[in-house]
Amino acid sequence: MPLNSFVSLVSLTPRAVLMGEGAASSLSGVLPLVLMFAVVYFIVLRPMSKQEKDRKKRVEGLKKGDQVVIGGGILGRISNLDDPKVAVVEIADRVKIRVLRKDILDAAEAAMKDPAGTKPEPKADAKPDAKPEPKATKKADKDIDDKDEAEARA
Repeated sequence: MPLNSFVSLVSLTPRAVLMGEGAASSLSGVLPLVLMFAVVYFIVLRPMSKQEKDRKKRVEGLKKGDQVVIGGGILGRISNLDDPKVAVVEIADRVKIRVLRKDILDAAEAAMKDPAGTKPEPKADAKPDAKPEPKATKKADKDIDDKDEAEARA
């Protein structure tokens, strides 16, 4: 029997080694997924949640007369906040609408602020005193049309 037990011991050894390597390889397969989730969390999810908290704080701090942005980009001024769930917003002279407070997107000042803090620069090619180019004459237009028709026939 000692020979049989030695053979069974030798035959089990590679399996045990493979099982150990298999456990390590499964951990190394999960590690990139965990790292990708961590990167997405710190680069995308965390800043978004911080921005949402700031926006909610601004909306909760609104008072009568503040300029706001409503869903769809409508700008207006708060005229009444007596109801805890509904706000009355004036969107034009003597035009007031009732809006759910949760649908007020943000204060107008914060919503229209440039996120990068820079203004777009005018194009270098644009000249403030430049005159528009003259339109092509009717004869030139007719020549172009004749060429297009000739190419279409060919």
